[in-house]
Amino acid sequence: MNFKENLHFLMECKGMQIKELSAKTQISENTIKTYLKEKSAEPNISKALKIAHALDVSVEFLATGIDTRFSASTAELLEIHILLKEFSNTDLKLVLSILKTLRQFKKN
Repeated sequence: MNFKENLHFLMECKGMQIKELSAKTQISENTIKTYLKEKSAEPNISKALKIAHALDVSVEFLATGIDTRFSASTAELLEIHILLKEFSNTDLKLVLSILKTLRQFKKN
């Protein structure tokens, strides 16, 4: 994925609109819109850092879709987060129980 696709993806995952990202980064809405266009420009490092910080990801992920700090990609973790938002509290407790069981199984 490229910068534009990653930015779209992250904003969607976080439920963040252009106006909110603009306010968090102090980057104009028009500038952010240009990053999201089909044939978009990419930000300079200063603006990329602000955007990454506002979206709580690394600049590496913003640029490439990969974050080497994690064994799973940030995209996979965000996808899990999105899916979990659809679950009820009861379902979330079940998922947590399953994850804890899998962790115990891996330790043995």
